[in-house]
Amino acid sequence: MDAEASKTNGIQGQNSVPKSEGYFSEAESLEETENVPSLQILGSRTEESTEKSRQFEYDGLNFQNMSIADFSEREFAKVEEAERFYSNYALAIGFSIRRSRLRRSEGGVVMGRQWVCSKEGSRSKKWTNRDDMVRTPRKETRENCHATFAVKYCPNQDAYIVTKFVKEHSHRLANSHEVPFLRSHRCVTESNIAQSMSMRKASIKTNRTYDYMVDQAGGYKKVGFTSKDLYNRMDFERRQVVLDGDAQAAISYMNGKAIADPEFFCMFSVDEENRLANLFWRDSQSLHDYCCFGDVVILDSTYKTNVYDKPLVVFVGVNNHNATTVFGCAFLVDETADTYRWVLRTFLTSMKDKKPVSIVTDGDDAMRVAIDEVFPDAHHRLCTWHIMRNVNTNVNNPEIVREFSYCVHGGLTPVAFEQHWQQMIQTYDLKGDWIEMMYRKRKRWAEAYCSGHFFWWEYHHTTCRGYA
Repeated sequence: MDAEASKTNGIQGQNSVPKSEGYFSEAESLEETENVPSLQILGSRTEESTEKSRQFEYDGLNFQNMSIADFSEREFAKVEEAERFYSNYALAIGFSIRRSRLRRSEGGVVMGRQWVCSKEGSRSKKWTNRDDMVRTPRKETRENCHATFAVKYCPNQDAYIVTKFVKEHSHRLANSHEVPFLRSHRCVTESNIAQSMSMRKASIKTNRTYDYMVDQAGGYKKVGFTSKDLYNRMDFERRQVVLDGDAQAAISYMNGKAIADPEFFCMFSVDEENRLANLFWRDSQSLHDYCCFGDVVILDSTYKTNVYDKPLVVFVGVNNHNATTVFGCAFLVDETADTYRWVLRTFLTSMKDKKPVSIVTDGDDAMRVAIDEVFPDAHHRLCTWHIMRNVNTNVNNPEIVREFSYCVHGGLTPVAFEQHWQQMIQTYDLKGDWIEMMYRKRKRWAEAYCSGHFFWWEYHHTTCRGYA
C-alpha cells in the first residue's frame, strides 16, 4: 500500500506536541498478477480420458513436455507471477508446493525466492523420539523430495530469472482426482466466505453450508477446498471481528488517557480497509524521562507473543538509579523498513524532535535501514545479550562460545580483534552463512569497534534481557 493510501491519526493531551501529518507505508502487498497467462485444460473432460492424458498449457507451452531448457528461459516481471507459474505446473503434473527460502534487499525488495515440493525434507527425529510424547505422531508427509524451483531478480533485465529447477520427484505423483485436494491448490475465495457468513447469520451450520457449496459446484473435486479449510477461514473471520472491536476499545482508552494526562501522546494509522495498522503511545512520565535520560534508546522488537500476532516495539532506557524506564510502546502491522520509519518518526515527533545520541537494537536489518534514515547521526549498536543468545543457539561447543564472548566483550583494539577472530575461525574451522553474517556486522557489536561511543555499556544488555 502506498504511503498516501494510509491514514495517520493522533490522540494528544491539551499540552502535548502539535499533531503532525505523520508518514506510513505498508509492506508490498501481493497484488493481482497482471498479464499472467491462464491455465488451460484441453481435451475431453471425462474422468477416464483426463486420467490418461491430462494436457495443460501455459502461454502456449505444454507443461508435461517442457524441458529444463524451457524453464531456464522463463522470465517473470513479479515474484507472484513466478509463483503462479510453478503452482500451475504443479497442478498439471500432480504435486503440491510450498514456499521455501526468501532473500530481500536492505530496502525490502525480494531478490530471490525458492519453492519446493511439499514433500521436501523430513520430519526432525526429536519430535518422534520423545519419551514424554502422549499423542500418536501425525503421519509422515515428507519424503526427502528434491523438486525445486527458484528465481532471482536481475537488475539489468528488470525481471526475475530462473536460477534452479529440479524436475524429479522421490514419490508418486497425484492422480487427477487427487489433485484438487492437494494443499497448495485449495483456496476459499471471498465470495465463498461472503456466502458462508450470510448462511451463518441464518443459523445454518458450517458443515451444512459446505454441503450446499459442494452441490452448487457439482462435486467435491470442483468446490476448490475442504470442509476443514472452510472451518478455519470462518474462524479467522470471526476473530477479525473481535480484533476490530479490541482496536476500537484501545482507541477509546487512549482518548481517556489524553483527557486525564495533558502531555499524553498517541498516534495510529489505518489501512485501506480502515483497520488499525500501527499504534504508538507514550505518557507524560515517558516524555519527562526521555528529556532527562534519552541519550541512549534501546529498541526491543522481539515480542510477537500476543493474540493479535503483531510485533510490539518497546522504547526503553536507563535512569540515574540504574533502573529501566519506558519511553514509549508501539504495535506494528509488520516488520518492514517503511513501518519502522513510521514508528521512529512518530517517536521523534512525540519527543519534541529530540534525537538520541546512541541506539541499541536486536539486529533487525529493516530496523537498521530505518534508523540510518531517521537518525543518521546516532551511533547504532546491537544488543550483546541478543548476540550471545544467538551464539548459544548456533554454536554447540562451549569453548567456541567463550571465544566468541571474548570477541564481544573483550577490551580489544580493532587490530587485535581481527587477529583473534581469524585465529578462532582457523582453530575451530568455523564457516557458513551465520558466521559470515556476524563478521559483516562486527562493527555494531564488538567492543573493539564500539569503544569510545556512549552506550551506557554496563546496563544496556541487562535492560534488553529484562524485556526479552
